Amino acid sequence: MRLCPVLIGRFKCLSSRRLRAACGAALLVLALAFLGAHIGPDCQRAAGAMTVTNRTSASFEQPAGGLSAAELSRHATADLLFDRTHVPLASHPGAGLGPRFVAQSCIACHVRNGRGRALPDEALVRVPRPAGFGPQVQDKSVLGIEPEAAVILQWRRIRDRGAALREPDVVLIPPGGAPIAPTLARSLRIAPPLLGMGLLEAVPESTITALADPDDADGNGISGRAHWWPGPDGQRRLGRFGWKANSATVRDQSAAAYREDMGLTTPLSAQSNLDAAGLPADISNHELNLVTYYSQTLGAPRTGQPARSTLVRRGQELFGQLRCAGCHVPSLRTGPAPQAVVEAMQDQTIWPYTDLLLHDMGPGLDDGVAEQGATSREWRTTPLWGLGLTQKVNPQATFLHDGRARSLEEAILWHGGEAAQSRDRYLALAPGQRRTLLRWLQQL
Repeated sequence: MRLCPVLIGRFKCLSSRRLRAACGAALLVLALAFLGAHIGPDCQRAAGAMTVTNRTSASFEQPAGGLSAAELSRHATADLLFDRTHVPLASHPGAGLGPRFVAQSCIACHVRNGRGRALPDEALVRVPRPAGFGPQVQDKSVLGIEPEAAVILQWRRIRDRGAALREPDVVLIPPGGAPIAPTLARSLRIAPPLLGMGLLEAVPESTITALADPDDADGNGISGRAHWWPGPDGQRRLGRFGWKANSATVRDQSAAAYREDMGLTTPLSAQSNLDAAGLPADISNHELNLVTYYSQTLGAPRTGQPARSTLVRRGQELFGQLRCAGCHVPSLRTGPAPQAVVEAMQDQTIWPYTDLLLHDMGPGLDDGVAEQGATSREWRTTPLWGLGLTQKVNPQATFLHDGRARSLEEAILWHGGEAAQSRDRYLALAPGQRRTLLRWLQQL
């Protein structure tokens, strides 16, 4: 780096000791100016302008940063609806909660907007469609109606690569019957955290499809693919949400949760308050839109360490060295309106660590339940933002789609398929390097 002639001329008037100090100060100023011009968005601000600064146990419940007063007011109104406990409606037989359901409210599974616990009262079970019931097992019901089955959750202990791991053993018992044969596949699912959903929805479709490589054309062993869904207008839409990327929009995801989790009907279209059968919907169009807005205007917490800290630098290096970033793509860029629901969502660099694509995770995570084009071995790349706060928000929360992993290291050890090489590289790290990587993950 060359110093300007004016600075050089001034330095000639100084003593050698003062000259060295002045040179050092000038170089530092110029270096910082150079870095400031070339460093990109701050990765500590995980959600860009919508980053939440709170990193307490209440961090996932905070409205996103950058919202206007009117947007905050609407978010607060929607929050009340999100927390609402639903009941059967005596005035309208067959309306309201049920008749069969899994939970009575959104927060019954999304504890403090974080991950649910791997417990029958909070998790759910999915089975193949030809089972005669399901695909989501409704294990609760209103008075006078039998549930589809009772769910009993047990854990099998296994050892793999020297570690003591566990996997779920789900027993289904229909009303008045013997347990359903274990040959029927079943998939335990916990509720994912509700972080930055509106931001992920605002990422342009072209950005996500550009990351896809279904035939592994570059030969790196990673072949993520987009999960396409038919929209109501007949046009295919890109799945982004849910463990299998089963929903294209936050509104789709909200309507599916009402239907499958609580047995509540929702409007068929944005212009109607009728359900698919032409009857008045349990959830009005206004309420569905508000609950959707609530999820869309939740941001993501800032990371625990500054972007230039040694831990962040070393953690990012190791993350890249293990090629974890091949699926957990660190940063994405949102687009302008109309995809961006609020102004703070537009044109933001965000750090969710996901590509929103489906990946084959190998036989260890194959639970035998395929869904709408996603095989039983394929899972959407889970966003990692807020990961380190998971057990601060919900001390009993665990990791992966079924909560089998009790720690981040266990979650890594379950990675197979396209992630097998990354897992093996992790196992080959020195103990100190492993600790550094885990500490970096815990500050996300």
